Amino acid sequence: MRTATAALILSTSASALKDDGWKTGLQFGDGGNMVLEMMPDSVASGAVCIDGTPSGYYFQPAANLDQNANNWQIYFQGGGWCYDTRDCWERSKGSLGSSKSWANTSSMGGIMSSDCETNPDFCNFNRVHIPYCDGNSFSGNRDDPIEYEGVQLHFRGKRIIDEVLKTLSAKYKLQDAENVLLTGCSAGGLATYLHTNYVGDWFHTNAKNLKRFKAASISGFFLDHTTIENQPVYPTEMKNIFELSNATHGVNSDCIAAMQPADQWKCNFAQFSYQHIRYCCFYSVICFLLSH
Repeated sequence: MRTATAALILSTSASALKDDGWKTGLQFGDGGNMVLEMMPDSVASGAVCIDGTPSGYYFQPAANLDQNANNWQIYFQGGGWCYDTRDCWERSKGSLGSSKSWANTSSMGGIMSSDCETNPDFCNFNRVHIPYCDGNSFSGNRDDPIEYEGVQLHFRGKRIIDEVLKTLSAKYKLQDAENVLLTGCSAGGLATYLHTNYVGDWFHTNAKNLKRFKAASISGFFLDHTTIENQPVYPTEMKNIFELSNATHGVNSDCIAAMQPADQWKCNFAQFSYQHIRYCCFYSVICFLLSH
Protein backbone atom coordinates (compact mmCIF):
# COMPACT_ATOMS: atom_id res chain seq x y z
CA MET A 1 0.00 0.00 0.00
CA ARG A 2 1.13 3.52 -0.68
CA THR A 3 2.03 5.78 2.22
CA ALA A 4 -0.87 8.01 1.17
CA THR A 5 -3.31 5.36 2.35
CA ALA A 6 -2.85 6.27 6.03
CA ALA A 7 -3.86 9.86 5.34
CA LEU A 8 -6.73 8.65 3.19
CA ILE A 9 -8.05 6.50 6.03
CA LEU A 10 -7.87 9.45 8.41
CA SER A 11 -9.70 11.70 5.97
CA THR A 12 -12.33 9.01 5.54
CA SER A 13 -12.90 8.86 9.30
CA ALA A 14 -14.31 12.35 9.61
CA SER A 15 -16.58 12.08 6.60
CA ALA A 16 -17.76 8.58 7.40
CA LEU A 17 -18.80 9.54 10.91
CA LYS A 18 -21.08 12.07 9.26
CA ASP A 19 -22.12 10.00 6.25
CA ASP A 20 -22.92 6.91 8.27
CA GLY A 21 -25.53 8.94 10.02
CA TRP A 22 -24.10 7.98 13.42
CA LYS A 23 -27.48 8.26 15.16
CA THR A 24 -30.04 8.78 12.41
CA GLY A 25 -28.83 6.29 9.83
CA LEU A 26 -27.35 6.62 6.39
CA GLN A 27 -29.79 7.52 3.64
CA PHE A 28 -28.19 6.88 0.27
CA GLY A 29 -29.26 8.96 -2.68
CA ASP A 30 -29.84 7.59 -6.14
CA GLY A 31 -27.21 8.37 -8.73
CA GLY A 32 -24.25 6.73 -7.00
CA ASN A 33 -21.95 4.22 -8.62
CA MET A 34 -22.64 1.33 -6.21
CA VAL A 35 -25.81 -0.64 -6.89
CA LEU A 36 -28.02 -2.22 -4.23
CA GLU A 37 -28.42 -5.97 -4.54
CA MET A 38 -30.89 -7.57 -2.16
CA MET A 39 -30.24 -11.18 -1.18
CA PRO A 40 -33.24 -13.34 -2.09
CA ASP A 41 -32.31 -16.13 0.32
CA SER A 42 -31.69 -13.88 3.31
CA VAL A 43 -35.14 -14.30 4.85
CA ALA A 44 -35.02 -18.08 4.60
CA SER A 45 -31.52 -18.16 6.10
CA GLY A 46 -32.47 -15.73 8.86
CA ALA A 47 -30.07 -13.03 7.63
CA VAL A 48 -32.51 -10.19 8.20
CA CYS A 49 -32.62 -6.67 9.61
CA ILE A 50 -34.11 -5.91 13.01
CA ASP A 51 -37.61 -5.59 11.53
CA GLY A 52 -37.30 -8.86 9.60
CA THR A 53 -36.81 -7.30 6.16
CA PRO A 54 -34.24 -8.86 3.80
CA SER A 55 -30.63 -7.75 3.92
CA GLY A 56 -28.41 -6.85 0.99
CA TYR A 57 -25.28 -5.02 -0.09
CA TYR A 58 -24.11 -2.31 -2.46
CA PHE A 59 -21.70 -3.48 -5.14
CA GLN A 60 -19.50 -2.03 -7.84
CA PRO A 61 -17.45 -4.44 -9.96
CA ALA A 62 -13.76 -3.95 -10.43
CA ALA A 63 -12.45 -1.66 -13.14
CA ASN A 64 -9.89 -3.19 -15.52
CA LEU A 65 -11.12 -6.71 -14.93
CA ASP A 66 -8.03 -8.24 -16.49
CA GLN A 67 -5.99 -6.85 -13.61
CA ASN A 68 -8.46 -6.51 -10.74
CA ALA A 69 -11.09 -9.22 -11.09
CA ASN A 70 -9.82 -10.97 -7.95
CA ASN A 71 -9.20 -7.88 -5.81
CA TRP A 72 -11.88 -7.09 -3.23
CA GLN A 73 -12.74 -4.45 -0.65
CA ILE A 74 -15.55 -5.12 1.84
CA TYR A 75 -16.87 -2.28 4.00
CA PHE A 76 -19.04 -2.47 7.13
CA GLN A 77 -21.32 0.55 7.47
CA GLY A 78 -21.46 2.26 10.86
CA GLY A 79 -24.27 3.99 12.70
CA GLY A 80 -24.11 3.50 16.49
CA TRP A 81 -26.02 0.81 18.38
CA CYS A 82 -29.33 0.18 20.08
CA TYR A 83 -29.14 -0.81 23.72
CA ASP A 84 -32.44 -2.28 24.87
CA THR A 85 -35.70 -3.63 23.47
CA ARG A 86 -37.44 -0.27 23.11
CA ASP A 87 -34.36 1.37 21.63
CA CYS A 88 -34.03 -1.42 19.05
CA TRP A 89 -37.75 -1.18 18.29
CA GLU A 90 -37.30 2.52 17.53
CA ARG A 91 -34.28 1.68 15.41
CA SER A 92 -36.29 -0.84 13.41
CA LYS A 93 -38.34 2.03 11.95
CA GLY A 94 -35.38 3.52 10.07
CA SER A 95 -32.62 2.54 7.68
CA LEU A 96 -30.39 1.26 10.51
CA GLY A 97 -32.93 -1.41 11.40
CA SER A 98 -34.83 -1.99 8.17
CA SER A 99 -34.09 -2.26 4.46
CA LYS A 100 -37.41 -0.70 3.45
CA SER A 101 -35.93 2.75 2.82
CA TRP A 102 -32.59 1.77 1.27
CA ALA A 103 -31.95 3.59 -1.99
CA ASN A 104 -31.16 1.72 -5.18
CA THR A 105 -27.67 3.17 -5.48
CA SER A 106 -25.07 4.83 -3.30
CA SER A 107 -21.79 6.65 -3.64
CA MET A 108 -18.98 6.59 -1.10
CA GLY A 109 -15.79 8.60 -0.73
CA GLY A 110 -12.43 8.25 0.96
CA ILE A 111 -11.13 4.71 1.15
CA MET A 112 -14.22 3.48 -0.75
CA SER A 113 -13.99 6.07 -3.53
CA SER A 114 -13.85 5.05 -7.19
CA ASP A 115 -11.77 8.17 -7.87
CA CYS A 116 -8.20 6.97 -8.28
CA GLU A 117 -6.79 10.37 -7.35
CA THR A 118 -8.58 10.13 -4.02
CA ASN A 119 -8.20 6.40 -3.51
CA PRO A 120 -5.20 5.19 -5.56
CA ASP A 121 -4.84 1.83 -3.78
CA PHE A 122 -8.37 0.46 -3.97
CA CYS A 123 -10.29 2.49 -6.56
CA ASN A 124 -10.24 -0.37 -9.08
CA PHE A 125 -11.12 -3.18 -6.66
CA ASN A 126 -14.46 -4.96 -6.54
CA ARG A 127 -16.09 -2.92 -3.78
CA VAL A 128 -18.81 -4.12 -1.43
CA HIS A 129 -20.60 -1.94 1.09
CA ILE A 130 -22.74 -3.83 3.62
CA PRO A 131 -25.54 -1.67 5.05
CA TYR A 132 -25.88 -1.86 8.82
CA CYS A 133 -29.25 -2.98 10.17
CA ASP A 134 -28.76 -5.37 13.11
CA GLY A 135 -28.02 -2.90 15.93
CA ASN A 136 -24.82 -4.50 17.25
CA SER A 137 -21.98 -4.17 14.72
CA PHE A 138 -23.04 -7.24 12.72
CA SER A 139 -22.68 -9.43 15.83
CA GLY A 140 -26.25 -10.44 16.67
CA ASN A 141 -26.92 -14.17 16.45
CA ARG A 142 -30.23 -14.71 18.22
CA ASP A 143 -32.45 -17.52 16.95
CA ASP A 144 -35.80 -16.37 18.27
CA PRO A 145 -37.07 -12.83 17.68
CA ILE A 146 -38.28 -10.69 20.55
CA GLU A 147 -41.77 -9.20 20.31
CA TYR A 148 -42.23 -5.59 21.35
CA GLU A 149 -45.23 -3.37 20.60
CA GLY A 150 -46.49 -6.03 18.20
CA VAL A 151 -43.21 -6.08 16.22
CA GLN A 152 -40.86 -9.04 15.93
CA LEU A 153 -37.29 -7.82 16.53
CA HIS A 154 -34.48 -9.86 14.98
CA PHE A 155 -30.77 -9.76 15.85
CA ARG A 156 -28.98 -11.51 12.99
CA GLY A 157 -25.93 -9.46 12.01
CA LYS A 158 -23.58 -12.44 11.99
CA ARG A 159 -25.89 -14.27 9.59
CA ILE A 160 -25.93 -11.22 7.32
CA ILE A 161 -22.14 -11.55 7.01
CA ASP A 162 -22.53 -15.23 6.13
CA GLU A 163 -25.20 -14.51 3.53
CA VAL A 164 -23.14 -11.75 1.91
CA LEU A 165 -20.12 -14.04 1.57
CA LYS A 166 -22.29 -16.84 0.17
CA THR A 167 -24.09 -14.60 -2.30
CA LEU A 168 -20.93 -12.89 -3.56
CA SER A 169 -19.37 -16.30 -4.10
CA ALA A 170 -22.33 -17.54 -6.12
CA LYS A 171 -22.70 -14.37 -8.23
CA TYR A 172 -19.18 -12.95 -8.52
CA LYS A 173 -16.76 -15.77 -7.62
CA LEU A 174 -15.58 -14.24 -4.36
CA GLN A 175 -13.86 -17.56 -3.71
CA ASP A 176 -11.35 -16.62 -6.45
CA ALA A 177 -10.18 -13.59 -4.45
CA GLU A 178 -6.46 -12.92 -4.30
CA ASN A 179 -6.25 -9.59 -2.44
CA VAL A 180 -8.86 -8.57 0.15
CA LEU A 181 -9.26 -5.53 2.39
CA LEU A 182 -11.90 -5.65 5.14
CA THR A 183 -12.80 -2.25 6.52
CA GLY A 184 -15.50 -0.14 8.16
CA CYS A 185 -16.05 3.05 10.12
CA SER A 186 -17.49 3.86 13.58
CA ALA A 187 -19.77 0.95 14.55
CA GLY A 188 -18.57 -0.60 11.27
CA GLY A 189 -15.01 -0.01 12.44
CA LEU A 190 -15.84 -1.97 15.58
CA ALA A 191 -17.35 -4.67 13.35
CA THR A 192 -13.99 -4.83 11.55
CA TYR A 193 -12.23 -5.64 14.82
CA LEU A 194 -14.88 -8.13 15.89
CA HIS A 195 -15.04 -10.05 12.58
CA THR A 196 -11.52 -9.92 11.12
CA ASN A 197 -10.76 -13.45 12.33
CA TYR A 198 -14.07 -14.83 11.11
CA VAL A 199 -13.91 -13.27 7.66
CA GLY A 200 -10.18 -13.93 7.35
CA ASP A 201 -10.70 -17.60 8.18
CA TRP A 202 -13.47 -17.77 5.56
CA PHE A 203 -11.13 -16.49 2.87
CA HIS A 204 -8.25 -18.72 3.91
CA THR A 205 -10.58 -21.72 3.79
CA ASN A 206 -12.50 -20.91 0.61
CA ALA A 207 -10.22 -18.69 -1.50
CA LYS A 208 -7.52 -21.08 -2.64
CA ASN A 209 -5.60 -18.39 -4.56
CA LEU A 210 -5.60 -15.86 -1.71
CA LYS A 211 -2.40 -13.85 -1.48
CA ARG A 212 -3.26 -11.12 1.00
CA PHE A 213 -6.03 -10.53 3.50
CA LYS A 214 -5.81 -7.34 5.54
CA ALA A 215 -8.18 -5.34 7.74
CA ALA A 216 -8.36 -1.60 8.39
CA SER A 217 -10.68 -0.26 11.08
CA ILE A 218 -11.61 3.42 11.01
CA SER A 219 -12.67 5.01 14.31
CA GLY A 220 -13.88 1.73 15.77
CA PHE A 221 -11.97 1.67 19.07
CA PHE A 222 -14.70 2.52 21.57
CA LEU A 223 -13.54 2.11 25.17
CA ASP A 224 -15.05 0.36 28.14
CA HIS A 225 -14.97 3.32 30.53
CA THR A 226 -17.09 5.21 33.03
CA THR A 227 -18.52 8.71 32.73
CA ILE A 228 -17.01 11.74 34.44
CA GLU A 229 -19.39 10.93 37.32
CA ASN A 230 -17.78 7.47 37.43
CA GLN A 231 -20.94 5.74 36.22
CA PRO A 232 -20.62 2.75 33.84
CA VAL A 233 -23.26 4.04 31.41
CA TYR A 234 -21.74 2.99 28.09
CA PRO A 235 -20.37 -0.39 29.31
CA THR A 236 -23.82 -1.22 30.72
CA GLU A 237 -25.45 -0.32 27.41
CA MET A 238 -23.02 -2.47 25.44
CA LYS A 239 -23.49 -5.37 27.85
CA ASN A 240 -27.26 -5.04 27.34
CA ILE A 241 -27.09 -5.28 23.54
CA PHE A 242 -24.51 -8.07 23.73
CA GLU A 243 -26.91 -10.15 25.80
CA LEU A 244 -30.06 -9.07 23.96
CA SER A 245 -28.61 -9.99 20.56
CA ASN A 246 -26.94 -13.21 21.76
CA ALA A 247 -23.57 -11.97 20.52
CA THR A 248 -21.61 -14.65 22.39
CA HIS A 249 -21.60 -16.56 19.10
CA GLY A 250 -21.27 -13.44 16.96
CA VAL A 251 -18.07 -11.73 18.13
CA ASN A 252 -14.42 -12.85 18.14
CA SER A 253 -14.54 -16.49 19.29
CA ASP A 254 -10.94 -16.44 20.53
CA CYS A 255 -11.81 -13.53 22.81
CA ILE A 256 -14.88 -15.39 24.11
CA ALA A 257 -12.76 -18.47 24.85
CA ALA A 258 -10.27 -16.38 26.83
CA MET A 259 -12.91 -14.76 29.05
CA GLN A 260 -14.78 -16.00 32.09
CA PRO A 261 -18.50 -16.34 31.29
CA ALA A 262 -19.37 -13.27 33.35
CA ASP A 263 -16.93 -11.14 31.34
CA GLN A 264 -17.62 -12.39 27.82
CA TRP A 265 -19.70 -9.30 27.03
CA LYS A 266 -16.44 -7.31 27.08
CA CYS A 267 -15.57 -8.97 23.76
CA ASN A 268 -18.03 -6.48 22.27
CA PHE A 269 -15.23 -3.92 22.74
CA ALA A 270 -12.22 -3.57 20.47
CA GLN A 271 -9.88 -3.10 23.43
CA PHE A 272 -10.54 -6.71 24.48
CA SER A 273 -10.96 -8.29 21.04
CA TYR A 274 -7.96 -6.64 19.37
CA GLN A 275 -5.37 -8.76 21.17
CA HIS A 276 -7.01 -11.90 19.75
CA ILE A 277 -6.98 -10.82 16.09
CA ARG A 278 -4.83 -13.26 14.09
CA TYR A 279 -4.55 -11.21 10.89
CA CYS A 280 -2.88 -7.93 10.09
CA CYS A 281 -5.28 -5.22 11.21
CA PHE A 282 -4.49 -1.52 10.70
CA TYR A 283 -6.42 1.03 12.67
CA SER A 284 -7.03 4.75 12.82
CA VAL A 285 -8.75 6.75 15.51
CA ILE A 286 -10.04 10.28 15.06
CA CYS A 287 -10.67 12.47 18.08
CA PHE A 288 -13.44 15.04 17.86
CA LEU A 289 -15.74 17.17 19.98
CA LEU A 290 -19.50 17.26 19.63
CA SER A 291 -21.07 20.69 19.98
CA HIS A 292 -24.73 21.05 20.92
